[in-house]
Amino acid sequence: MKTTFLFTSFIAIVLLFSFSKPKKPITDLDGMRKALKLGYSYIPTGYTLVDGKVDSCQGFFMMKEEVSNFSYKEYLSDLKKNNKLEEYKLALPDTAKWHNEYAFTDKYVDYYFNHPAYRDYPVVNVTKQQAQKYCEWLTGVWRKNTGNESIVFRLPTRVEFLKAANGTSPERPYAWSSPYLLKSDGQTQCNFLAIGAGAISRDSTGKFVVQDIEYDYIDISGSSLDGADLTAPVRSFWPNEYGIYNLNGNVAEMISDGNLAVGGDWNSPGYDIRNQSTKKFTEANPMVGFRPVMTFVESSN
Repeated sequence: MKTTFLFTSFIAIVLLFSFSKPKKPITDLDGMRKALKLGYSYIPTGYTLVDGKVDSCQGFFMMKEEVSNFSYKEYLSDLKKNNKLEEYKLALPDTAKWHNEYAFTDKYVDYYFNHPAYRDYPVVNVTKQQAQKYCEWLTGVWRKNTGNESIVFRLPTRVEFLKAANGTSPERPYAWSSPYLLKSDGQTQCNFLAIGAGAISRDSTGKFVVQDIEYDYIDISGSSLDGADLTAPVRSFWPNEYGIYNLNGNVAEMISDGNLAVGGDWNSPGYDIRNQSTKKFTEANPMVGFRPVMTFVESSN
């Protein structure tokens, strides 16, 4: 049976500081590791492969889960509390995006973002600009409560995403140690679009093709193999060696480089959820979410 955990809001970690603000700013790496340990993982400086070429990046912290509906609502609640009503309106997810060509999604228009049952599921239907605004807000929260003005939360670069997903084995296709989508006991490693053998054939040239047939052969909802209700909770399946969940499948994740999302989603077949996979992202949709990284910049003071 797949492993699923209840999500503990990382903002709750921040609130701990609200009642006991440190006597001096937390500026050292060990101090930040302690402050961030429940919600974030530290990815050390190193090299990784990007489209077959070696690239490097500085160490950074990455959120262990995709941003959930609950965490995003904390952001919205704070905007409303501080009477930033225009910002609040601009930050709302476009839930109407659940009306699309995929089957069985209309019910999510009303329920996915608003019903308590989906609080621990990844927030979707937000734009890149909305995700960046969330990261700016998160930066302000952490700066206030740690006293460290050099903290910056932002979307990851593609190199950072790949460093986190590839880990110490940069040539592996997925964020886990094996090259397979199934574990040895038959459990799926992540939430993706599983296409059964009954939907695969050869064309006249001998190449494999997927036939457009009944859903009996295509697990579009995820329910028959991975237990997911389209998306899965943000702490579903198993974390990778850095303790990070759902780097492959579930929802594709925005990056700071260009108009791209990486890692594939619940509607992507196995080849399209590889670490190296990218897809075009130009507008909010039900297949794309995000997770912040945290780095340090020189203080402007």
